[in-house]
Amino acid sequence: MDTSSTTALADLVRRAQTGEEVAQRELIVRYQHRVAGFIYAMTGRSDYVEDLAQQVFIKMIRALDRLEAPAQFESWLFRLARNTCIDQLRRQKLRRIFLPFGEEHENIPEPPGAVDTEELDALRHALAQLRPQDRALLALVQEGRSHAEIAVILSTSVAAVKARLHRAREHLREHYQPQHED
Repeated sequence: MDTSSTTALADLVRRAQTGEEVAQRELIVRYQHRVAGFIYAMTGRSDYVEDLAQQVFIKMIRALDRLEAPAQFESWLFRLARNTCIDQLRRQKLRRIFLPFGEEHENIPEPPGAVDTEELDALRHALAQLRPQDRALLALVQEGRSHAEIAVILSTSVAAVKARLHRAREHLREHYQPQHED
């Protein structure tokens, strides 16, 4: 982001912090697609995207007045999204422990028109084996974030980001086994 767009974003955030609904709405519209993509990358579940995105933006509006550095809005927003996704994944894991699948959930056919190749299944399986933090890291990279931007979002150093990214990619390779490889 260049300096003028960073300044414009900081001004928009300051206006939103004062409770200006137009500015708050503009922030939501400006970031809704990126946050939705991030949520999908984190959870791998399209059925979570809308609800979790709504939760993220509600949290954003409620906590916006406590954001001390408006220029850091984007990093702060994606940290909110990351934490919201991790919370959801934890809740889902607990539900699976206490509510096992019944017979009615076995052999559910794919909906018509669903595109689910073996390779995508293998990749989804491999991603599901990763820790949520590693999925978040890979999602940020996939979105085109630099190591420096990721370091700010995750409140860590660039060196730590590079090391964690290397380990996450290694774990992904270990678990990724397309069906056509024998």
